Amino acid sequence: MVEPVKRAYKSAVREEQAALTRTRILEAAAELFTAQGYGRTTIREIATSAGVVPETVYANFGSKARLLTALLDLRLAPEGQASILDRPETQAMREEHDPRHLLHLFAQDYAAMSERVRPVSEILRTAKAVEPEIALVRDEIEGHRFAYMRTIAHWLEAVGDLRVPLDRAAEIIWALASPDVGRMLCDVRGWSRDQYAEWLEDTLAHALLREQ
Repeated sequence: MVEPVKRAYKSAVREEQAALTRTRILEAAAELFTAQGYGRTTIREIATSAGVVPETVYANFGSKARLLTALLDLRLAPEGQASILDRPETQAMREEHDPRHLLHLFAQDYAAMSERVRPVSEILRTAKAVEPEIALVRDEIEGHRFAYMRTIAHWLEAVGDLRVPLDRAAEIIWALASPDVGRMLCDVRGWSRDQYAEWLEDTLAHALLREQ
């Protein structure tokens, strides 16, 4: 009767150790990508920095490009949720019945998320020049991002009177709430997170909602 408990305990320990190893690899990759660029960073350097062998990096992520997508996932859901929709911030939007307040919640959350994601997005933007696979990865990520924005538009449509059709609303949110716009306004022009969130909320409200 005791042996299954021991196996369960050992399994939990192995899972925790594996998760810690993945985190070390991702942190090492983020530091090296930022410091010396995606193209100049090798899997061996990432492995050495993380204290593992290169085979461990490949076993966990498959390729350097997939390290980037895993790093992006970590920045999108830092608490380890399987989906961005599982986060408490997103759940609060789903349960909101006032369209303007829903946009307020979205803008506040997205401004914070953008701050976490922009460094990785910038690596993606520049890396596609040195590795063709990155272009495909970026297209895949944009597809997931649009699907998320369409979900937000769907929730807005359910509680408010949209000025435009659902798909057009999704396209507007996708365009305005993008890492590139956040980079230009915050990283280039020096806007604060709060200033960006306020602008995003007001702009989306004027573009999407009829006068209340």
